[in-house]
Amino acid sequence: MTKWITIAKHEFSYNVRRKEFLFVTFGLPIFMLAIMGIPILLMSVSISHEEYRIGYVDRTGSFEPLNFTGYPDEETARKELLEGKITHFFVIPPDYRSTGKINIFSTNRTLSGTVDDKIRDFMLENLLKGQKIDLVERIKDPMHSEYFILNEKGETGEDGFSALLVSIAFALFFMLSIFTSSNFLLQGVVEEKENRVIEILLSSVSYRELLIGKIFGLGAVGLTQIIVWSMIGAGLLFSNRLVFSILVERMHVSFALLVFALGFFILGFLVFASLMAGVGAVSTTTREGQQMAGIFSIIGAIPLIFSQFILMYPDAILTTALAYFPLTSPITMIMLLSIGEVQFHELMISVLILTFSTLLIIELSVKIFRVSLLMYGKKPTIGEMIKYVRES
Repeated sequence: MTKWITIAKHEFSYNVRRKEFLFVTFGLPIFMLAIMGIPILLMSVSISHEEYRIGYVDRTGSFEPLNFTGYPDEETARKELLEGKITHFFVIPPDYRSTGKINIFSTNRTLSGTVDDKIRDFMLENLLKGQKIDLVERIKDPMHSEYFILNEKGETGEDGFSALLVSIAFALFFMLSIFTSSNFLLQGVVEEKENRVIEILLSSVSYRELLIGKIFGLGAVGLTQIIVWSMIGAGLLFSNRLVFSILVERMHVSFALLVFALGFFILGFLVFASLMAGVGAVSTTTREGQQMAGIFSIIGAIPLIFSQFILMYPDAILTTALAYFPLTSPITMIMLLSIGEVQFHELMISVLILTFSTLLIIELSVKIFRVSLLMYGKKPTIGEMIKYVRES
């Protein structure tokens, strides 16, 4: 039985060196960072906070300069702006207290929320002159909200932010990692069939050992992807203290949720990997296998498509069906667990169904694997497959 371990090691070492794996594992995070991070970085470095030199023209005669530069008229401020002595100036009209309207001028076409914040703080400090400092600061930042969801018993569950973040992160990890790894398995099986390499392998190992070795080897590939993505994500979070502090303050993820997430990930991978192996066994070409496998990928992504419905209506019939169906239960159950809307017996039923389905699909894939070697160049019909599986 140790032969499957040798096969698993080979599959792992071979696939982690593949260009496709390296691109998805390292290239995808870099690409996403470039798409989302570079524009923000360019905007933030184009003009630093220290470079904001703001002036104002007060036509009410009641505002103190504080850390801004006051000008007697708009013409003088406009001249200073064009000469580059200030970056922005704003005009406070005589009817400001009744309308709240001001006009902001700048030579930079890029809108800046930081400038608005600075001007807003300036206006508040002047409007609240004579008030206590703590009151002024509280008016500037009036609330720090945190949402909680109550179940039917009135108990507090995880807050909505954590539920949404954990659910989406798990769904994306699950889809990218499992579908990528299981697709490697699909391609490998089809290529070995086409090249007749699989016949050589089966002269030394059994069908079951070959299939189990491939599944676990590629399962390790999927977990490696998650570890790498987690390390990259953690590195980015630690590098941005503001974002990290917000996540730490708002996140309330229990250890039990992480354990169940890992368990559903492993079981979900075994289901999809076994299906991909079966698809690869009956496919005559890689393209044909990918087309057939796309059906299972779409089904597996259904919970992500209906994620808002699942989180809003955890007791709906559709949600329950998705929580029990093997191809959709991993993502659905993690969504429900993250908002605390799962009874213990529901969790056990889902785990048992998923575990039984995994064993059943592996067993069927082994039989299909064995039968398919007799059909090189021919795509068996469903009736033929049922007949051969029953006889095997």
